[in-house]
Amino acid sequence: MLEKLVELCTSSSTLYWLVLGSDLSIAAAYFAIPITMAIVLRDRKDDIPYPWLWLLFVTFIIACGLTHIAHVWSALAGGSYLEIHAGIGALCALVSVGTAVAFAFIIPEIKQLPSPKQQQIKLEKIVSERTGEKDRLIREINHRIGNQLQIIRSMISVESRRSENSDVLQVLGRLADELDKMGGEHLQHSQTDYLRRDAQAKPIPA
Repeated sequence: MLEKLVELCTSSSTLYWLVLGSDLSIAAAYFAIPITMAIVLRDRKDDIPYPWLWLLFVTFIIACGLTHIAHVWSALAGGSYLEIHAGIGALCALVSVGTAVAFAFIIPEIKQLPSPKQQQIKLEKIVSERTGEKDRLIREINHRIGNQLQIIRSMISVESRRSENSDVLQVLGRLADELDKMGGEHLQHSQTDYLRRDAQAKPIPA
């Protein structure tokens, strides 16, 4: 049984179809890959550096696939078709050499392109700096608002001590209560919204 299996696998007809199937599979892959690359280039052309190099790759891969199609064609037709092989081979060689030369010239520029990780680190640093600036600005605004509320509250207290009119004192008292309420709410919201990350944060001084 094993001898027959080995004989079948090594027979001329089996090897013929194996070579034919391999060439067809490789050609199918060579044609499928550039289709995917072309779709990506179409949808993300603004994000892909050197699109001309991308297109050169697509052409190179298609040319390689054509060489396998020529092999399959020759095997099925039973002829060499040297003209076709020579034309496709020359095209593939031209595109291959062109791609290699293009890479040799473009490699120094490619090395200078920032990697996604480098871009992420840079972006995180910028975001952290901008967030810090925003937090400092918000704290400064809250501090100044607290100061202004305290100044107004002090002015009302001074006027309350100077005035002897009961109606005026009543109005000033209501204003003082509202300012005290506003100051308390302002301090509470400031600590809750902007100082939550600092467990040891102290109230903003008035």
